[in-house]
Amino acid sequence: MISVAVSHDIERALLELLGGDSGSSANALIHDGIPLSALDRLNEFGLAPTEIGIVSSRALRQRRIQGKPLTLREGDCLYRVARLALQADVLFGSRQKALAWLHQRRHSLGGHSALHAAFTTLGLLAAEELLGQLKHGYCA
Repeated sequence: MISVAVSHDIERALLELLGGDSGSSANALIHDGIPLSALDRLNEFGLAPTEIGIVSSRALRQRRIQGKPLTLREGDCLYRVARLALQADVLFGSRQKALAWLHQRRHSLGGHSALHAAFTTLGLLAAEELLGQLKHGYCA
C-alpha cells in the first residue's frame, strides 16, 4: 500500500503508484505505457479503475491477456486521477475522508465529482484549486 506522510512526498508516491522509481519521469512512464500493475495499486488505494472509467473491463481483460500496458490516454487519465487522490489523502489525513471527497458531486465542478473532473486537465486544475481552498481554510 502506498503511504503518503507529507505533501512533498506526493510526487514520489505518484511515481511509485505508476510503477516508476526516483529516476523515472511521470511523462516518460505515460508515453512508454504505464504497466497494468499501476491499476492494481490504484485499486488498493480504494479506487477501482474500471468503475471510475480509466479503462473498460473488456479492454483491461484484453491487455492482461496480451501483456500490454495502458494506452497514452489511459495513462494520462490515471496520472491525473492518482495525483488528485494522493493530494486529497494528504490534505484530509484519512483515506476514507479523501475518497468521500473525491466522489462527492460539487456545484463548483459543474455538478461533477472531483474524480470525474480529473478526466481533463482543466478539471484537475479546478479540483486542485478546491483542495487548495480547503487547505487554507476556505469553504469548497
